Amino acid sequence: MPRISPPARLPRFAALLNFALSRRFGKPFPTVALLGHHPAYPVPYLFIAGIYGNARTELAAQTKALATQLVAQLNGCAFCIDLGKRVAQERQLDLEKLGRVLEFRTRPGFTPAERAALEYAWQATHVTARVDDATFAELRSFYSDREILELTVAVATENFFNRLTGPLAIESQGFCAVAPRP
Repeated sequence: MPRISPPARLPRFAALLNFALSRRFGKPFPTVALLGHHPAYPVPYLFIAGIYGNARTELAAQTKALATQLVAQLNGCAFCIDLGKRVAQERQLDLEKLGRVLEFRTRPGFTPAERAALEYAWQATHVTARVDDATFAELRSFYSDREILELTVAVATENFFNRLTGPLAIESQGFCAVAPRP
């Protein structure tokens, strides 16, 4: 149960956003309803989510999904873990890797490039958000400057969403159960 209740009436923009997301994912987004407590708050949320989720990137979708899933798991964000799995299902990404992302250092099946990206995401998610030079050098050996920037934005954005849903105790919504992978 979220720690704060949605407002009795959502501002128009938040209601439209919640309607659109409900149609897209089959369930309402509790974060949008909670953001409705302040009429301007859904605007940056939508802007960030739109760019983050829909922008064309050079970074491989699988790498982005693995990195954001790792961040969500490190932060214990059940809502984001669930939603990330749902999006990965829709994009037909490797769900086995996604489920084992916390074991990326030791589990077979992760490519050296994925391991470099995940180590970067791991270090960037910790309190200091500092990445050591060796990790960055390893990352640079696999990715272009643009891909590194896209990975950094994906990690930062996932952390933003996790810090929004975690403290408010927004739980998993069962998005994965709504649309199982064919």
